[in-house]
Amino acid sequence: MRRAVFVGVYQDTWSEVDVDYCRQHGIKIVRRLNGGGAVYHDLGSFCTSAFFPRTVFPHSDEELYRLFAEPVIRTCADYGVAARFAGRNDVLVGQRKIHGAAQIAWYSAFVQSGTFLVNMDLAAMERALTPPALKFADKPARSIQERVTSLAREVGRELDVAEVQARLVDHLAQLLGIEFAPDELTAQERALADELLAVKYSSDEWNLGARQSAGVTVSTRTPGGMVLLSADVDGGAIRAARIRGDLLLSDGTALERLERDLAGCRLTDAPAVVRAAPLPADLQEALVALLAEVADNA
Repeated sequence: MRRAVFVGVYQDTWSEVDVDYCRQHGIKIVRRLNGGGAVYHDLGSFCTSAFFPRTVFPHSDEELYRLFAEPVIRTCADYGVAARFAGRNDVLVGQRKIHGAAQIAWYSAFVQSGTFLVNMDLAAMERALTPPALKFADKPARSIQERVTSLAREVGRELDVAEVQARLVDHLAQLLGIEFAPDELTAQERALADELLAVKYSSDEWNLGARQSAGVTVSTRTPGGMVLLSADVDGGAIRAARIRGDLLLSDGTALERLERDLAGCRLTDAPAVVRAAPLPADLQEALVALLAEVADNA
């Protein structure tokens, strides 16, 4: 069975994934380009991505999450399962997550992605992922198996994943008033995919990154996700900063730019730098509070 763990672009792989377990059991670890949390995949789950010019959908980011959750909810209903949109990007059955989504802006385009859990090996998921306890701080669940579910688990029998995919596509087409036309990748697209696999997506540098080595690491949870701030501080100035978490940001470079702006900045000036960054207000305030903790511990 082909299995993988997809890590959010802002996450620290070493703290979110049991890397040794995955290596021993042939589970690939791949960092994706969008945000959110680590997701375990096998052939009992599938991902969707919709690429479109931003002008096609003048909706807000929040409205897009709701729009693309609706076909998932309708697909669940086809199997007699009542699902609902909850939080910022989840589809839940009861209190358990069955679908999660993420977004990323790409030049003048936009990508809306989602993961649908159909027939999942939840025990393997629990073993491969190692989310910090802070991730469950505002949830009734205390483990991955309590937090997530699959369509097969809710129905009580194994399902045909291809059939679920087809139903989802039909509901999406009806919702958007469009017709999908299956097609193959062009030779140029395949060549580019092969090149990206060779130089980026097969490298430990991209997928794992370095183990955390900064002098002070503090963390908190915001409505937009968990955030960790690591900083090397010398003489009241930040020599280097690293911001990680299961954050959902459509601007894929905002945190990277902020990390550069914080390098060399005095701790007393850092809050103003954070508040000037193009980030959600709750994330800005969380980072300001974490900077105060860094100052106390430096």
